[in-house]
Amino acid sequence: MPAPKRIEPTNLNEWFARKIRDLRIARGWTQARLGEEVNLSGSRIAQFERAEDVPPRDITELLDKALGAGGLLVEMHPFLKRPWHQKWPEDLADIESRAKKIQTYTFVIPGFLQTREYAAGILSSGTPFFSGDLNEKIEARMTIQDVLEGPNHPWLRCIVDESALYRAVCPPDAMRDQLLHLLKACERPRITFQVLPFKENRLFVLDTSMVILWTLTDGSILAHEQDTDNGHFITDPKKVELLVSLYDQLHVDALSADASLSFVQRVLEDRYS
Repeated sequence: MPAPKRIEPTNLNEWFARKIRDLRIARGWTQARLGEEVNLSGSRIAQFERAEDVPPRDITELLDKALGAGGLLVEMHPFLKRPWHQKWPEDLADIESRAKKIQTYTFVIPGFLQTREYAAGILSSGTPFFSGDLNEKIEARMTIQDVLEGPNHPWLRCIVDESALYRAVCPPDAMRDQLLHLLKACERPRITFQVLPFKENRLFVLDTSMVILWTLTDGSILAHEQDTDNGHFITDPKKVELLVSLYDQLHVDALSADASLSFVQRVLEDRYS
């Protein structure tokens, strides 16, 4: 009987899953046996080996030790693509603790400045199309705001498309509360909020609509890209450099911080007074 055809990994997640499987087989262990080593079921190990999910960082550390991976699994873990509502609290903790500046551009109010009601409106709109527990996603969205109170008290620089202020993702009262919350948050000294008006909305910003740039205490810059239901780090230095340049251009094109807050105030008075 011919040997089973070897299926080569097509992305980093599949490579990671294959590495767990190969290291396990090299030790002569079953999935159940490996599960015993890290206090998980064999079926959970099978999910990791099929690249159906990525183990949390603490489990990755246990797997790395049990399989004798020499730190390789732990080193690769931050670059794997996971559902964003799982990734924030588990895999970004180290980056959050070392962040000194956070920059983001979005078509909605950024998660760092969202109220719970606004977050619920944003996230519930995708519930019919994507899996996952809505309440867990809302809690995760609220959790990411804790980074602003971290030991480094990082600067937060947000640029939003003008449409974010008009897009009614929740009832009028909740939208009013969100805009009031936004104005209040911007009274804090390390938060800068800018509006990119329609007239300056250039086509290239579409590629950066779900990217967060993290500048760490050592000066390095990481880019975290989010699509509708997933998130992953961008590891190509050239692409990170391009995103930094694009964000710099957005900063120039957007209204000043003072003019942006006046803009928000006008929207609040015109639509939600």
